[in-house]
Amino acid sequence: MENNNLKEQVRKDVKEKIAVSNIRKEFDMKSKNNKKLIAIVAVIVLALIGLIVYIMKDSGDVGTTQNQNGQLVNFQGADLQEEKDGKLVWALSAEKIEYDPRTKAIVLTNLKGLFYQDDVTTTITAPHAVLTGDRNSLDIDQGVTATNTEGAEFKTEALHFDNKTKTLTSKTAFTYNSKDVTLTGDKLEGNMALKIIKAIGNAKLTKK
Repeated sequence: MENNNLKEQVRKDVKEKIAVSNIRKEFDMKSKNNKKLIAIVAVIVLALIGLIVYIMKDSGDVGTTQNQNGQLVNFQGADLQEEKDGKLVWALSAEKIEYDPRTKAIVLTNLKGLFYQDDVTTTITAPHAVLTGDRNSLDIDQGVTATNTEGAEFKTEALHFDNKTKTLTSKTAFTYNSKDVTLTGDKLEGNMALKIIKAIGNAKLTKK
C-alpha cells in the first residue's frame, strides 16, 4: 500500500516538473520571438530615418512626405535656386515638386522659372518640367511661355535649358515677339535674357 502511494507521489512530481519545464520553454520561445520582432521594427525605423536624412541632405531643408506610389517624394513649399558670386542666376518654383530618389531628378508641376541675365529677368511658365539630378539640364514641356522685362514674348511646346551654357533651345516650332519684330521657325536658340536669339529651320522675320 505504501509502495503504491509512493509511486503515485512520484508520478505527480514528475508531471509537475514536466509542466513547469513546458511553461519555461514556452516563455523562452515568446521572449525570443519578441526580441526578433523588436529587432525587425528597429531596423525598419532606422532605414526610414536614413532615407529621410539622405533626401533632405541632397535636396535642401524642406519638409517631405512619401506619396502613394512609394517612389516619388513630394516637397511642400520648396524653391530651387542657383547663385553665382552672390547673385541669383535662376529660381524655380512650382505648385508641386517631386523628387525621385533613384535618379535624383526633380519633377515640377505648374512651373514658374525666373532667369536673371544682363539686368533682364525672363519668366518661364509651363505645366510640366524635369530638372536632372546633376542640375545641368531642365526640360520644360506641355506648352511653354517665356516673357522678359523688355517686353519680349516667346512661345513653344517644349523647351530645353542647358545650365552649363545658360542657353535656351526650343524642341518644337516657336513664335517670338518683341517690340520691333515677330520671328517664327522650327527651332530657336537664345540666351536666358532672350536678347540674343537665333532661328533655325523655316525662319521667318516680320518687322512691326
